[in-house]
Amino acid sequence: MRSAFFAAVLLLSSAIPDFAESETAPPSAATLLAEVVSRLPREPLQVRGDMIVRHRNGVVDYSYKFDMALRWGAEPAAAVYTIRDAFGSPLEQMTVRRAAGEAPVFAYAAGNPLTPAARPGLFDRIGETDLSWTDLALSFLWWQGGSVVATNEVRGRRCYVVEAPAPAGRGQDGGTQTPYHSVRLWIDAEMRMLLQAEGLDAEGRTLRRLWVKSFKKINNTWMIKDLEVQQVNTGRRTKVVVLDVSGASS
Repeated sequence: MRSAFFAAVLLLSSAIPDFAESETAPPSAATLLAEVVSRLPREPLQVRGDMIVRHRNGVVDYSYKFDMALRWGAEPAAAVYTIRDAFGSPLEQMTVRRAAGEAPVFAYAAGNPLTPAARPGLFDRIGETDLSWTDLALSFLWWQGGSVVATNEVRGRRCYVVEAPAPAGRGQDGGTQTPYHSVRLWIDAEMRMLLQAEGLDAEGRTLRRLWVKSFKKINNTWMIKDLEVQQVNTGRRTKVVVLDVSGASS
């Protein structure tokens, strides 16, 4: 977050086929996303890894370290994301708490030592990476009002394609303006895991693409191990590599 579960995910074409008339009706988007969330590891985990930022020619521009304290099985569910420089010193930290049936609560700190500070936009880039806090926290898995628009394949895996509007009238997420009109999510039809996501503008154009490259099994649960995010207009990519997971046998 080293054995890979899926190989690198190939980018999909922009053409998304509709359901065949003979195909059995899929689960609802709400059911699919709830199942994805339910498959997140429930036991407390401490995750450590790297973020590597590359230009389209592959040259590394920036690198960061990160750690996550994940308590998805708690009530309220909680996750603490800490970004560090290449030497391990803290730069900033976001805490997210999600109580059942309530809006998420965010807390932010910055500096060394970390000190409570005004929270940045949840869709702002983290440092010089191509990830936002929303991407890192996979917040779109909790977005409401989506629908299943198609089926497709990602690297030979059959997926349901869910399209969900950005929250609060396509304008806000926890009080932060979002550049997205909606997100499109590819959910593995069998494993009920996220394989790819795209942030779309009002014309349906892709602004940012995120895809999962591999998974790691924690006890009996699969979790994301490596993922990449691409800013479409620049071609830059940020790779998130999980190096170590503790708190449970792996």
